[in-house]
Amino acid sequence: QVDVFEEGLEQSVTAEWWGFDSVWAGEANFSKVGFNSSSPVVAAGIAQRTEFVRVGVMPILGLVNAIYLAEEVACIDNIAAGRAIVAAQVPSAEVARGWGGSNSAERIIDDVAVLRKAWGPNPFSHKSDFHTIPMENEIHVEARGLDKISIQPKPAQLEMPLWLTGDAAAASIARQVGVPYLGAAQLTLDELRPLYEGVPTDGSAIVPLSREVFIAPTTERAYELAANAIAGLYEAFRKDGTYSGPSNFDDMVKDRFVIGNPDTCIEQLYRYQNELGVNYVVARLAYHDMHPGETAKAIQLFGQGVVPEFRMFGMPDEIRKVV
Repeated sequence: QVDVFEEGLEQSVTAEWWGFDSVWAGEANFSKVGFNSSSPVVAAGIAQRTEFVRVGVMPILGLVNAIYLAEEVACIDNIAAGRAIVAAQVPSAEVARGWGGSNSAERIIDDVAVLRKAWGPNPFSHKSDFHTIPMENEIHVEARGLDKISIQPKPAQLEMPLWLTGDAAAASIARQVGVPYLGAAQLTLDELRPLYEGVPTDGSAIVPLSREVFIAPTTERAYELAANAIAGLYEAFRKDGTYSGPSNFDDMVKDRFVIGNPDTCIEQLYRYQNELGVNYVVARLAYHDMHPGETAKAIQLFGQGVVPEFRMFGMPDEIRKVV
């Protein structure tokens, strides 16, 4: 497994070299097809190995105290010199495993409120059914006289980019708290349409989407390489209770994944842009059951043949960096 982490870090450097805007560290617990149980830890490694690419952090909300998560992300943003983006996951697999309560809408909304306060410039307090900050005990109040706290360090960015990702529940919460929704990769175009209804289409805000992607010089070769890797991944998701779609790969791909040669990938990505208003795609190109050499080739080809078609030369205000 040491090799898996090293391969992932090398792939991050390759993606930066070929012009990708961001590299992401996902998070999954007790998964047979995943190796990353801590998105912040791996994101810190990516931040240290790269120089310019944005570093995407995808922690699962509700599993740890939000103030602890705020501190971790702030550290990563400083290591990355202001390059972090957070797309926090609204849990679904965790509930399937019996960890009930961690994904209640009220809990997620409260976590977002804590994150925003913690990343802000001023000391803060927060009392709710889920958090009491600072803790009401003699150490924090009587002995030290603290009625407000402040995390250290603060993020390097003036405003930490915060998105929510997951299923329809995540989209609803994102709308309530006013943050971008990152559509989940397993959702079809028809399933995504109502979740993206009303998003800005004038380029004034980030409208992100996650997709399973694989690219090769020919569409036939792309399907050949991707079939086993992605089908195996989604069979594992089915066992987790997070995927209930088709099991046949051809049916699975339809209106859900982006697979093909560069021209085919560009055509499919434009469809999401035109029909949903998407202007930022988080593309998974690395898969557990695929040889790292094929992954490296795909990253290079995507960077050469697809990224220039959509490259954002001016960063929006939502993901600006302190200079």
